[in-house]
Amino acid sequence: MTHEQKLKCLAQAAHALGRAEGAEAQWSEISRLAESAFGYSLLTGLVYLKERRLMRRIFSSDESISPLGGFKATGKGPWSAHVLEQGLPYIGSNEQDIRTVFSEADLLIERGLHSVLNLPIWFEGGVIGALNLLSHRHAYDQVDGRMIELVSAICAPVFLSAKEAEQGAAASLDISSLDSV
Repeated sequence: MTHEQKLKCLAQAAHALGRAEGAEAQWSEISRLAESAFGYSLLTGLVYLKERRLMRRIFSSDESISPLGGFKATGKGPWSAHVLEQGLPYIGSNEQDIRTVFSEADLLIERGLHSVLNLPIWFEGGVIGALNLLSHRHAYDQVDGRMIELVSAICAPVFLSAKEAEQGAAASLDISSLDSV
């Protein structure tokens, strides 16, 4: 994709996402943007509630692999530190990288998902979520960091809205029994 095509794609996505009404329409636009910018076989969105050290899947392009809902505790693993706390993108190129990050690695690998791109979503100086793309081996090795930052920024309002909606559900949750990432 040429520089001009990338700019056109990003501008169209920002405009379409701003006009999209409701979560379903918004995630449809995010899916189109992620496909055109990076490509994926599986796309998920996770909202991050930093003050509660929790995250929850709010979108999945394939719920048979990655179902919606369910909270997970954060802060105990290297992925949480890298993506959620430091706010850095994570690129995993192969099955070993998938195993390092995902508790459901065997299922992902069995489905041909051998690489991952995690985009932290920033708002007001902190990470409020992550957009996760999975695909074939080495799919994201050459991704342009500027594209990661732009796509993340375009998606931020959707994650902010989801974060606000999830605050209430998390308020009464006992986190001691949750899986951790």
